[in-house]
Amino acid sequence: MMKERILESALDVYLKKPNATVFDVAEKAGISKSTIFYYFKNKNGLEKELLLYAIKKFTPWKGSNLEEAVKKRLRLVKDNPELARMFYTLINNLNKTDPEFVKDVCNKSFRKVSEILKKEGIKDEDKVTVLLLAMLDGL
Repeated sequence: MMKERILESALDVYLKKPNATVFDVAEKAGISKSTIFYYFKNKNGLEKELLLYAIKKFTPWKGSNLEEAVKKRLRLVKDNPELARMFYTLINNLNKTDPEFVKDVCNKSFRKVSEILKKEGIKDEDKVTVLLLAMLDGL
């Protein structure tokens, strides 16, 4: 309950200010910084959990066919440009401190897209996934 409240507050703050501080998040959540550190070891831990939380909350790939997934992703980026900026900043920040974590997150996303393509009967789904993600990330 409290952890989700912190993550929702962090999401709201990071969408407006991608390089937010723990103090900014604590202030938004109406709690102390020490409460955040009780649930998350440090700012890096908060940002890792926030990235995973945001991916889960905004993932356009769930239960989708290819056309539906692409349309959802395009609509999401169009309607929420600050979301793409937040993802970019979090991934950049985390890549400096924990590149293996970022690699794992990216690999999981890659596999999800590849599975959708395979279900659609697309051959060489991994190569097509690389191209599709590159095109979508370029937006």
